[in-house]
Formats: sequence, C-alpha cells, structure tokens
Amino acid sequence: MIKDIIDGNSYPIVFIGSGISKRYLKNFPTWSSLLQEYWEQIDEPNSIFQFMRELERSEIPKEISDSEKEFLINVKTASYIQEKFDDLFYSGRISLSGLTDRDAYSKKISPFKYSIANRFVNYEIKPEMLEEIEEYKNFLSKAKVIVTTNYDTLTEKLLSDLSKKPTIYIGQKGFFDETYNWAELFKIHGDVSDPSSIVITEEDYNTYDKNSILISAKILVNLIQSPIIFLGYSLSDRNVQKLLVDFAKQLPTDDMRKNNNRITVVEYEQGNHEFNEQIVNNTDLSISHSIIKTDNFKKIYTEIAKINQGLTPYEVSRFQESVKSIVISAGKKGKLDSYLVSPQNIDSLPEDIKQRRIVVALGDKKNMFVNPSYVDYVEDYFNDGGTFLPEVALRFIANENTQARLPFVKYLKDVDYEKFEFLSKKQKEKISKRIEKMGALRDIVDTVPKHNKREYSNLNSILLLNAPKTRELELIAYNIERIPINNIIDYINKNVIPNLQENYNNNAPELSAQRRLLLAYDLIANGDIK
Repeated sequence: MIKDIIDGNSYPIVFIGSGISKRYLKNFPTWSSLLQEYWEQIDEPNSIFQFMRELERSEIPKEISDSEKEFLINVKTASYIQEKFDDLFYSGRISLSGLTDRDAYSKKISPFKYSIANRFVNYEIKPEMLEEIEEYKNFLSKAKVIVTTNYDTLTEKLLSDLSKKPTIYIGQKGFFDETYNWAELFKIHGDVSDPSSIVITEEDYNTYDKNSILISAKILVNLIQSPIIFLGYSLSDRNVQKLLVDFAKQLPTDDMRKNNNRITVVEYEQGNHEFNEQIVNNTDLSISHSIIKTDNFKKIYTEIAKINQGLTPYEVSRFQESVKSIVISAGKKGKLDSYLVSPQNIDSLPEDIKQRRIVVALGDKKNMFVNPSYVDYVEDYFNDGGTFLPEVALRFIANENTQARLPFVKYLKDVDYEKFEFLSKKQKEKISKRIEKMGALRDIVDTVPKHNKREYSNLNSILLLNAPKTRELELIAYNIERIPINNIIDYINKNVIPNLQENYNNNAPELSAQRRLLLAYDLIANGDIK
C-alpha cells in the first residue's frame, strides 16, 4: 500500500490529527484529558464523569455508535465548560493574562477559547523523538496539501525549520477561495493565533459540519492524482468517518476512485515495528481504503519522502504565484518574450521583466542542460551539495581548461565516466588529464608558493596574522591537513563563496588562491582519486 503510493510518485494530501502532536510533544492532552483540565477550573461539585454519565442517560441516542456517543458527550461537555468558564471570568473569579472583560465582550472572544489557545501556544518536543521528527519534517515537505484538526503550530514550525513556508488558512477560510492547491496548510479546527476560530463545542461543530462539504470538495479536486494519508487518527475517528462519507457522496456510484487504494489511514499500534496493512471495504458507501497499523512511523516518513516529482510543492507554489503575476502583467501589455526562471531566483526576478514579452520556462537550473558558469558551479557544489545532473556537471568539468583548478572529485569518485555516452572522446581525455594533474591533495598543496609554506596547527593562528588575503588563503591551503575540516568549510562559506562572483568578475589577485583552497578542500573531504 505504501509501495503503491511511492510507485504512483504523487505528492500526497496529508491529514494530521491530535495523535501526532501527542506522539511528539510533552504533556500533550487527549480531548478527554483537556476537558478534565478545564473541569477542575470551574468549581463544579460533581466530577466530570458524573456529568458525562448524566448526559449519556438523558441526551444521547442509544442507537448510535460508541464513537458517535463519545463525540456528542465531549462536545456537550465542552459547551457546558465554556458557559461556566466564561461566567467565572466575567465575575472576576477567573483571570487571564492579556485579556480584559472589556476586550472579551467587545471583540466577542470566549475566555474559555482564549485560555485554550494559550494552552497550546508553547510546547516542548520529547527528546526521544528528535531523530524521528527529522524524518517527519522531510515527509511534511513532500505533502502537496496538509489538513490538520490540531490547534498547535508544530506543523508550520517544522516546515519553517526547512525554510518551507506554506500558505496557511485558518478555520474554513480558503475553501471558498481560488487557491493553488500546492504547499497549503488548512487548520480546519482553528489555530492558537485566533481563539475564536477554535472548534470544540457543540455549536462550533454544528457550524463546521454545515460547511464541511467544502473540505471534501477541495480534496476531490486533488484526488485524481494525489493519494490521501491520515496520521494521528484512528479509523473510528469522526473526522475520518465524516470525510469518507462526504467523499463517497460526491462520487458517482461507478467511479473507480471508490475502489482504488487512494486513501490510507495510519493507526498507532504500540510496540508494532512492522506494517500491518489491510484493505477496508465500506459496503454502505461502496468505498474502500487501506489501513496501516504500526508504531514505526519513521519508516513511513522515510518511504514517502522518496516521492520526487521534480519540483517540490513549495517550489511549485512559488512558481505559480510569481509566474502568474509576471504573465498577467506582461500579457496586459501585449508583450511576451523569453525568460528562464528557476526556484533559486524566483524571489528576486528583476522588475524590468514586466516590461518585456516573456515566455516562462519552468525548471531547476541544476537540471537544465545549460552550461553553468564557474561561480554557479562552485556555489552549487558547496551550498547545495553538488546536485547538478551528471550530464551537466561532467560536461562542465570536461570543458574547463585542464590547468584551471576547480572542485570535481565529488562527481567523479564513484562513477566510471568512461562509460558515459554523453561525453565525447576528447572530453573524457580532458577529464583523465585533470585527474592525473589534480587528483591528489599533495599535487595541490605542493603548488603553494615557497614563502607561504609555513606550518600552523589551527585556523585562528593564521587569521590572527592579519595577512593579505592571498597569503591567508595560501597558508590555509598548505595547512589543510592540520586544520579541522569543519573549520575549513566554515571559512569557505563565510569568506570565499560570498566574494567569489565579484572576484571572478574582476579577476581579483586572490582568485587563484581561492581556486586552490576550494580544490584542496574537495580533495581532503572526498579523498584522492589519482
């Protein structure tokens, strides 16, 4: 089932429930324990369980399912707590930092919901989950759309750690709007930033249910190519059940999507490090979906993160918005011309583009068959980890003068370039000459001028000399085997890469020394290949 999702290679729509926050955050409450917390604050003479028992006896239909009974009891209890809590606030028996009775009244803020919002603002990740949550981040970055019923900000914080910024819609905002359906986060039960948006009481859910079809409709638009994954829910969860009902209602009886394995519910099963996968057939709705019972969420994240449609959802989102703006602006003026755009520069497009006729080509600069400049190549090599396609990188290496120093080992150490048909015989010969001439660290260190062959045990000793830049670079290159490698790469990223373009354009005196150091680092980091 997971294999089917990966083989389909489509970024999923991900639903995130409270089970995920409970898995990763310290002292995260269940719905029932949250209600118990607030019951203790409203000075009721009876216990919350006595109250719930009376509710079940007097107000809950006996013929409904256990999960529906639990839901109704919880929302009715929440409604009661809200009424009592708010009354206590206005009477002065409960105080809330940052909220006055005047503000609460004039801005129609429920003190109860205000308190709940504050309850979930701060959180702490469980130390034992730090390794798994790194995989979870990568998984989230592959989600086309994320829908969550959680109030907390864990999802957006984790994406922010990866420099991913989804478009966030709170409550049912966005379901009425034309959106891009990429890199979007829908917080359908509210968010801590807006207490009034929180869905917890019976009235809240009644209002939510009236418009819930909008959620299903939005998902249906994406479902043709995108699988759905539920995390942090149980199969009996009302949110899951309601979505399945709404989804099935919108599809024709004979629609094959009802029978395809497009919906997966991942259920927590303590201690189970394997995958128990099965297909669940809902005969009442004529719909089927898969369920995976496991405690090995890390494996799920790792597998789903293998999906790669070329551009990430966040790159697609950036393109869609920027390109739309450019095209509309230029199109209104009847001007269309050509301009190459990549995710790396999409945010800094020059203003004069809007004055030209454009045709926009979408693609990542690393994966387009263009010959990069020396500076683009080096910046990618150090900042992006060397991610040009072999066809691009090896052609660039082969076409450079064999006397010119440049890092190249990372691309060649584990490949047999002689077998690459895209390289000509002459290009292969030039690569061989480069390896022979520059394929060992000693070959590079020995080229340091004699007057700068001075031994130092650490980088600071060299920097404290306040020597001219060329001398400083040559001393570091000569001592590269004695200086910790992490100090070298920090120096390169802070002092070499930022100045590389200007030095290259102006043929600065220290450029040759920079080239030597970059190649020396490449060889010590990746090993000799000679």
